[in-house]
Amino acid sequence: MKYHYQNVSKNTVRIQLLPENPKETQLLNSLTDEQPDNAKVTELFQLAVEHYSTGSTLTKTRFMDFPKVALCTIVQPQKINQVA
Repeated sequence: MKYHYQNVSKNTVRIQLLPENPKETQLLNSLTDEQPDNAKVTELFQLAVEHYSTGSTLTKTRFMDFPKVALCTIVQPQKINQVA
């Protein structure tokens, strides 16, 4: 799966899932009958968040085009300042 990732604000990103093969297309098509809070849908968007911002956690998903496009609220990991 490929992802189109667009920053909206510091903690919000727009993610579009882009299937790369028939199996992924079939997966997304099968999810159209599911509810937006489906665990598989959440997992796909969490993977997209991790792909672009390692360690970030998906906290909220607002769908613009279910199940392919969503505004995702994320929490980025804390950076620890190291003093040498």
